Amino acid sequence: MQFVVMQWVSQEVMPNSIYGVFDNDNSRQLPSPSPTGHWQAFRVIDEKRFKFAREAREAIADFGYYLMGVSVTITEAFDEPPTSN
Repeated sequence: MQFVVMQWVSQEVMPNSIYGVFDNDNSRQLPSPSPTGHWQAFRVIDEKRFKFAREAREAIADFGYYLMGVSVTITEAFDEPPTSN
């Protein structure tokens, strides 16, 4: 499975704090956390590289989407090494 990851963009929400995930083969509408924002494409990732694939598959089966919050870092979620400055 490939996951589509969308990022919530809003003046009312801290940047990079809410992500929505759904199955690339079965696109769904993500819920809006607030009326003053929008979902923006972030990336498409194979489930083998997504550390929360099991949880995402279960949530997608039940609700059609999976939400991640600021407590998860991009490095942790997508199995990527930290970038050096």
